[in-house]
Amino acid sequence: MLTVKEALQMPVLASAKLAAGQAGLENEIRWVHIVDMPDARYEWQRKGVFLLTSGYGLHDSPEQQAALIPKLVQEKFAGMMFAVGKYFDKTPDVMIEQADALNFPIVEVSSDLLYIEVTEAILGQIVNDQYQLLQQSTRINEQLTQLVLVDANLDDLAKTLAHLLQRSITIESPSFRILAAAQVGRVDEARKRSVENGRTTAKVAQYLLDAGIYDKLLQRKGPLRIRPIPDLGVTMERFVAPIIVDLEIHGYIWIISGDTPLTELDKLAISHCATVAALILFKDKARREVEDALRGDFFERLLRGDNDLIAAHEQLRQISYRIDQPHQVLLVHAPFLPGVNRNSLVKDIEQWFDGKREKPLMVWREGVLLILLESENAETGKLIARQIATKLSHSAQPLLIGVAGPSASLRQDPDGMRRIYEQAREVININLTMGNKEGVVVFEELGLLHWLYHLPSEQWAGNEYLKHIQTLVKYDENRGTNLTQTLEHYLDHGAALVDAAQSLLIHRNTLLNRMERIEQICGIDLREPIHRLNLHVAVKSFRLHNTH
Repeated sequence: MLTVKEALQMPVLASAKLAAGQAGLENEIRWVHIVDMPDARYEWQRKGVFLLTSGYGLHDSPEQQAALIPKLVQEKFAGMMFAVGKYFDKTPDVMIEQADALNFPIVEVSSDLLYIEVTEAILGQIVNDQYQLLQQSTRINEQLTQLVLVDANLDDLAKTLAHLLQRSITIESPSFRILAAAQVGRVDEARKRSVENGRTTAKVAQYLLDAGIYDKLLQRKGPLRIRPIPDLGVTMERFVAPIIVDLEIHGYIWIISGDTPLTELDKLAISHCATVAALILFKDKARREVEDALRGDFFERLLRGDNDLIAAHEQLRQISYRIDQPHQVLLVHAPFLPGVNRNSLVKDIEQWFDGKREKPLMVWREGVLLILLESENAETGKLIARQIATKLSHSAQPLLIGVAGPSASLRQDPDGMRRIYEQAREVININLTMGNKEGVVVFEELGLLHWLYHLPSEQWAGNEYLKHIQTLVKYDENRGTNLTQTLEHYLDHGAALVDAAQSLLIHRNTLLNRMERIEQICGIDLREPIHRLNLHVAVKSFRLHNTH
């Protein structure tokens, strides 16, 4: 990368002087162009053009002198060389002022200097730099590609790239978990916390989501530069590139700048690294697809109550399922970024189980991850679900886990697995319907919600308390209020005003005013426990009925 500062050090520009725009000396020169004509438009598709001019087209036009520098900055020119001694004795003051204000370098030279010599010198240096960059990039690509041939893993890839670039490297999953990391030199606080915690911090991940970084990576399918975010501990700039296998994102590679600015070589290297990472993950994907097909077929037969399944010894052996043991079902619901491969969550959970006694079977079914856990104690599944949620749930990817069972062994109760699967499915459906997208819920703890979920609509269609809820909903729709939500929070918190107000992020007095309005609209006294009980049941019935 040739900067304006480096160009000024060339022998051909030994007599040149910087007239303005010192703060822009690090601007990159990617091309050179000579313009000396009236009414030049200065509109280029490429960035980083270094303009050479004697100002002939500007001599009799103060308006064009005043408009030139802002126009060049807008078009992302790198700088300008201005010849003096023929049409101008010096660079016009208005251009100097604007160049200093906009950090746009103006280099003054004598009109005797031949621009063809300047052009040849600068373009020659650019071509030479590009050739060297290509050579370096090719060498890096060859060394990274060699890793695939020796069956290396992501750790090997991160260490190799870190050594080649002398920069710290991180490879993360689509759910922000650190898959591999290698450190060279200093790193910032955000990177330290990510490696220590084993995943990108929630605040950084949420910022990148809100800023649309992951959407841009999906669209571009190539590297992006991330500028520092000091408030989040990201004080060093980064490059990030997606790892794409079969048009799906399987992870991300990060290069942290460290003590020196990132370069074009870093950008090319991270692209090569992303390709090699995709090749490494592709081999794993092919193996996993075979295993998923076996498990998927087994689960389908299991949930259909296939009586021949007990005799399918070979299939049972291949997936390590023991038909003489009781099992529990955990269903995991998680949102995914567009284009992200959902098996990244499976890998995260598999890694969590590494070294533990339990070895579950997992398969995707109906949009949720089904985990079949060998267990005879109901508390086991609940404990494991809570541990997984604590470790893997993330504000940018919250996990909702439904737990059911255990059921007796397949030999003792052939229909038991289907029953507890449907129970866990019910847990997920009810909680999503009620707006709960994170946490662990056990089927036995649904209580009243289980009854309401299965209650036929004709059994409660004429309920007076439900009519009160419907009245509040219509009132909210017509006036843009949120009295229904207010009532629900109030009842969820056992009529505790302070707790309900805090959950709604409003003042206690505001809540009191709303509750008085609810009593007026419904014609009901909320101090009566029986009214609160019936309204609580009615509002939950309404939530379930309108989506179930």
